[in-house]
Amino acid sequence: MITLKKANIALNEQHLDYPTLGQLIVLTSLDGFSTTRAICYQEKLVIAANFYPQNGDDYKVIYVVIELDKKNTHYYYEPDGILPHFFVSPTGKDYVSITVYHPDKDLEIMLPLFDRENITYPKPKRPIVGDFKGICHDFSIFHYVDIFSEKKPDKLIAVAFKNDDIKKIYTNKIPLPKHNKLFIDSLNNQIHLLACVDNGWLHRQVDEMGNVLQSRNINTGKRFYLTCVLNLSFSNTSSILNIDEKGKFYLINVLPNGEIELNLLLDMERQIYSIWEPIKIATETFVMRFTDEIGNGWITIQNNQVIEAFSQETVGCYINLHTKEVFKLSTKELIISEIVKTKDANYTVVFYGKEEDNNSKNKELIILNRNID
Repeated sequence: MITLKKANIALNEQHLDYPTLGQLIVLTSLDGFSTTRAICYQEKLVIAANFYPQNGDDYKVIYVVIELDKKNTHYYYEPDGILPHFFVSPTGKDYVSITVYHPDKDLEIMLPLFDRENITYPKPKRPIVGDFKGICHDFSIFHYVDIFSEKKPDKLIAVAFKNDDIKKIYTNKIPLPKHNKLFIDSLNNQIHLLACVDNGWLHRQVDEMGNVLQSRNINTGKRFYLTCVLNLSFSNTSSILNIDEKGKFYLINVLPNGEIELNLLLDMERQIYSIWEPIKIATETFVMRFTDEIGNGWITIQNNQVIEAFSQETVGCYINLHTKEVFKLSTKELIISEIVKTKDANYTVVFYGKEEDNNSKNKELIILNRNID
């Protein structure tokens, strides 16, 4: 139930259907906006954005709520703060942490995203640093890496819930090494870490307080340029995506006995600058976005194979690297803001059009809704 006040905002909407790509929604405005986060709420896409009125008034935090199947878009004000960060409670309820005003220090509160009737507002506290990673038992788990210090260990933040109320927040240091990839096995309520060490990785399982339960070294014989985790397990096969300096995507499967299988999945033939954590959209199916020396794009891996790959190789145009189809989505260079699972085998890519003048606010928001069945 949405109890927030509707925002009286005029954005032009255009709905387009690409038979071999998906449904496209284009939102444009003479005012400016910047997107911050996105999440799925009851199979609706919710985008948090800062809205900058053309008349020069102070910006407002809004939520863009899109019913993808019905092609309906609604806008709501965030009345209680700024800088929203989405997360999910152990029962699957959507929450948001927002910064509230204080003259001397940063403070935040955690609230249900939309249903705020008859709630008791919590006392503002110091902000949680870190990214939301998922659920383990009765905890919402966050992970923080201090990228400015090689000595400070990673932190694991566990937000304890009881009956969908936040009871306590635990912050604990994870023993070195740092720069861990954190993976939550939601079926077995396990937290796994993967860190680079000489000639391979250190794989650890920890509890919600950051205590190491078991560990092993995985000897790959080399260190890869970029790494992201599809699955980590001590009792089953672990799957880790790796990218080398030349743009080759490798899948490394690590068997429970430590045996390693290395498979080349894709060769982009150019350097990949960064890759985001995979979004699991179905069984053994993951979508992840990347940036490279040309632009950006995303790939989908299913059953240890790349089943699709898209790359922005000219301004506003994405090419399907498998079929060579080109889709012109905009006249502007597009930046991928988020990729969100909206239902099984379905994902949404949120783009914004980059303005040529770096001082100008964005005026174009594009949403691609794609099904891989």
